[in-house]
Amino acid sequence: MAVRAELVLVNSRHQPAARCLVCSNDISAGEGVTAQYQGRILRFKCPGCYTRFEADPERYLAGSGETCCEGWHGHSPASEWRCD
Repeated sequence: MAVRAELVLVNSRHQPAARCLVCSNDISAGEGVTAQYQGRILRFKCPGCYTRFEADPERYLAGSGETCCEGWHGHSPASEWRCD
């Protein structure tokens, strides 16, 4: 899959605070998941958000304002898309 070859995990330790590209929740400095994709540094609240991006990057890069869960992360522990 071409996306996996372009999506490279980066250490989040020195990354500034940001907003998750997938769920739009705030990410504290040094936390979350950080990746490089097409020359851009992208920040994700959790591994679940990273996985959602990986499955459909263009959906989130388009900036439609649509999020994975409307910013709510109280998903059931059985959900594969909950923020950890």
